[in-house]
Order: sequence, then structure tokens, then C-alpha cells
Amino acid sequence: MMKWIKCVLARLGEWMDDLLFPQHVLCLCCDHALDDEAADGVCKSCSRKLERLAIAQEALEAREDRLLPEGIDYIHAAYVYEGPARKLIHRLKYESVRAAAVPLAAQMALLPSGEEEIIVPVPTDRKRRRRRGFNQSSLLAQHIADTLGMEMKEALVRVDTRRPQTGLSARERRENLVGCMMASDAVSGKRVLLVDDVCTTGATVQEAARALREAGAKSVGVFTAARSSGDSDGEKDPFAMLPRQ
Repeated sequence: MMKWIKCVLARLGEWMDDLLFPQHVLCLCCDHALDDEAADGVCKSCSRKLERLAIAQEALEAREDRLLPEGIDYIHAAYVYEGPARKLIHRLKYESVRAAAVPLAAQMALLPSGEEEIIVPVPTDRKRRRRRGFNQSSLLAQHIADTLGMEMKEALVRVDTRRPQTGLSARERRENLVGCMMASDAVSGKRVLLVDDVCTTGATVQEAARALREAGAKSVGVFTAARSSGDSDGEKDPFAMLPRQ
């Protein structure tokens, strides 16, 4: 009975989302009217901008020689965190527009990966999930799993609530998240593909990887929708300052 009620509430939430945010009519990035050739709710102009951001991010990763956070085998991002990519993430994360996950996840599914066996989203705490109506990383992870034909498992949970990461320094971000996640034994012996929306300092995915490794994960690779070089206060990317391997 409880499962049926949850299903009905989820469908009602999707219906309200379509009613309040007519993403099938307007571009998810710029709110201009869509034509028949628009893909995934994004107009042709914004699609071209997204393509350039994807190419820029790929070139950035090809040039980089950086030390990865402990416990992580690789981190790949679909886009540079600018323009329409940033708009899509904000729509998904702060405006609860589920459809914004579709174009983001479509590009994420094209990223190079290893031999992962299970996709795990980075969790959010109950308060934020209740306010938003869903976990944005879970939505991205499910779309990627459907595209790649993989299993998606919400094997990570937040065991307590911490203050938001926005505005914190790299050191404060790491300290703020220590011990805040726990993983289930569903990841034991598995190669895990961890999914998150934005990577800035890597503190969140590093803490998630710690929990996954402690639960027996064999390896952890990371996909994010976008990579940010700093937060709104102008913080620089600490990876750029780490010694080369």
C-alpha cells in the first residue's frame, strides 16, 4: 500500500512539473520556443553552445595532468560549468525541473569509462531531497544507466546533515563532509561509476569514494555533468595547485 502511495505521489509530482514548467514547448536553457528539430528540450542555438562546452571540457581534461582525489580512478565531466550547461544544472537542482536531467545525462553517457558494473549517485540529505522532490544525481544516474544498460543502485546515504558546500574554501569543503556518507554492501567487490552534478574541489566525490571503498568497492570512477573551476566567490581549482604525478 505504501509503495502504491509513493508511486501515485511521484506521478503527481511529474504532472505538476510539466504543468508549471512546460519544457516540451520552451527551451530548457533560454526559454525560447522549440521547433520540431529540437532535441531533449534544448533549442538548436543552445545545443550548439552545449556542444562547444563539451568540446572545451574534453580539451581541458586532455591538457590536464593532475593528482586525483584519494580513492578515485578518474573524473570526467560532460561540460564546462558555464552558459547553457550551468542553466540546465540550476533548472534541475534549484527549480526542480526533472527534464533538465535528460540533455545532461545524454552527454554524460558519452564520456569514457572503465569496466564499471554498477552506477551509484551521490546522495543528498533528506531535507534537500524533500524540498526539491528528488535527488538530482539519482535522476542523472538513472538516465545514464538506462542508456548504457547498467544497474543503478542508490547504495550511498547521507548519515547526517552538513552545511551547504557553496562559498566554502577547498579545505572547509573537505572538513565539512568528512564522515557524512555511508555505503551499503551492494557495492562490495564491484567497479563503481559514481555520478554527481558538479565537481568543484572534488571534496564531495572524495568522501563518497571513501565510503564506497570502505564498503568493499573494487574501483571508483566519476562522471559529473559539469566541472567548475571555482565557486561564486572566485575560488580557484585546487587540483591545479597539486603536484604532478
